[in-house]
Amino acid sequence: MTSPGRPGGRGRPPQRGGPRTPARANPGRANPGRVAAVRTLASVDAGAHAEEALVAFLTSSTPEPDRGLAWHLVFGVLRHRSELDAALRPLLRQPLDALDGEVRAALRVGAFEILLARTSTYAAVDQAVEAARAAGAGRASGLVNAILRRVGPPDTLSRAEALNHPAWLVARWDARYGADATEAWCRANGAPPPLFVVARDDVDAVQARFAETGLIPSPASIAGEAVPGVLDLGPGVGRVEALPGFDDGAWWVQDAASAWVSDLVGPAAGTLLDACAAPGGKTLRHAAAGWQVTAADVAPERLDALHGSLERLRLQAPVVVHDWTRGPCAALGAFDAVLVDAPCTGLGTVRRHPEIRWRRGPFDPAQAAARQAAILRAAATHVRPGGALVYMVCSPEPEEGEQVVQAFVADNPAFTVAAVRATAPPTGGEDAFWGARLVRA
Repeated sequence: MTSPGRPGGRGRPPQRGGPRTPARANPGRANPGRVAAVRTLASVDAGAHAEEALVAFLTSSTPEPDRGLAWHLVFGVLRHRSELDAALRPLLRQPLDALDGEVRAALRVGAFEILLARTSTYAAVDQAVEAARAAGAGRASGLVNAILRRVGPPDTLSRAEALNHPAWLVARWDARYGADATEAWCRANGAPPPLFVVARDDVDAVQARFAETGLIPSPASIAGEAVPGVLDLGPGVGRVEALPGFDDGAWWVQDAASAWVSDLVGPAAGTLLDACAAPGGKTLRHAAAGWQVTAADVAPERLDALHGSLERLRLQAPVVVHDWTRGPCAALGAFDAVLVDAPCTGLGTVRRHPEIRWRRGPFDPAQAAARQAAILRAAATHVRPGGALVYMVCSPEPEEGEQVVQAFVADNPAFTVAAVRATAPPTGGEDAFWGARLVRA
């Protein structure tokens, strides 16, 4: 799921190649962007989300070039981790996973700068050592120095390493989509994603406002079908909050695939329950279209962004906190449509969230399905007779999508599948979603 663009949100990471930031503006001191990158990557290895960790480690006093450098390094390392590790591994006496997180992160940052960025070897080594010290791993500065002085392109790479994706995931996609489509998808995941925005009402006016500032957005489309109201601004457009029209609620951020698949609810026709609403893009889209939306989610803190976005967009939707794994919500009645964007592995958002590929395993899709099935069963009880139920996930894996729906329909014959939409493999920078519209008799 994609953030609708909340106050205090983050900008886009720079393009590959990155800014040519001076590596030693203060000789003998670590560049703050590199320190933030090392700390962020160590946190990601410990389970944090890259964007959230970056925001936490970049202070308000961090200069803008250093902020951009930190984004560039973190996302560059995460997108190219396999080939970086293949270059580092032969030089180490112990496995990379056995190193402290800050040491491992400093090595990866240094290797990325030497092998894939535009930093001189001397500056990259010096700054990796200083960043390791600043991040609390000074005892390993000698190791970082020694390894990075010797690092070079790996002699050989497996196909999965060359594609910078786990071998199990490459094998899955090969079997489902073919080798050529898989390679194209994996290589696209190595580039920054485009920013999609959804117009509050007049998409032509929003497009004109962007054009006045030199941004030329294009109408978003999926599989040759236009996604109404959605514009593609391309990658690297800067901070979301600084873009024209943000402050006055002319648009919000939402991936084109999220919008297109959630549109399975159909034209506005009464009441809609967005059962897994956070961070809010779907609620905003359907409230703006005329649905009377009620938004629900399990965690109050995850609804904070939605409250802010509703206020900024001047839209209204009651917000309810509920855990669907515990059953239906007693405070809610029946709805003309129910939308379930179920929590999932997120494997369709690898381009946008590159760390996901490294923290999922081959059994995770099947393990996620039990929770998804419970959420779907509970939310479906709120569909009135004759109403619609839309189930969707930001994952292309069949265990989380079509198999969950097939099992649900087998147990609930009052529901029949009326339509299916899928965006895997993506072809235009969108995420890979799967969704189905079911109708209750």
